Amino acid sequence: MFSRVVLLQFGWYLIVGGLSFIADLGIFVPLLIVGMAVLWASAVSFAIGTVVNYFLSTQLAFRAGRFHPSMEIGSFLAVVLIGLGLTTASMYVLTSWMHLPGVPAKVITVPIVLVWNFLGRRFFVFQPEMPARTAALSARLFGSRTHENRPSIRSGDGDTPIPN
Repeated sequence: MFSRVVLLQFGWYLIVGGLSFIADLGIFVPLLIVGMAVLWASAVSFAIGTVVNYFLSTQLAFRAGRFHPSMEIGSFLAVVLIGLGLTTASMYVLTSWMHLPGVPAKVITVPIVLVWNFLGRRFFVFQPEMPARTAALSARLFGSRTHENRPSIRSGDGDTPIPN
C-alpha cells in the first residue's frame, strides 16, 4: 500500500509531531502555572506548537517549495485547522455520544488526526519528498534507498530527486 520511502517519511513525521507536542505542552503548563486561563493557554501553546511543527516538517520530513512561501503557509494553516476540527469533532462524538472518558477518547483521536496531518502536509502543502539530508540519513540508518539517484530537476540543490 505505502512504499518504504513513505513509511520512513512517516517515521520522521512522528518525530516532528512528538517534538511539536513537547513544545506545545512545554508552553501550556507554564502558562497555566502563571495563572493564564486554560483556553487561552491552550490556544497560545497550540500556536507555538504549530510554528515548531512547520519548521521541523521542512527540516526533517518534507521539502518546502511546492508553492510560493505565502501560499505554502496558507496551505499549512488550512491543514492545521482541518486537523483541529477533526480533533474537536472526534472528541465531541467520543465523549458526548459514545460517553467515553477524555483520555481514551484522546487516545483514539490522536492517531486519526496524525494520519490526516501527515497526508495533508504530503499532498497539499509540501513537496512529497524528504529533504535530501533526511533521505541520506535514512538510507544510512535503514540501508534502503529513500530517493532515486536520478538527476535533479531544480538547479542549485544538486540532489533533489525527480518526484515519482
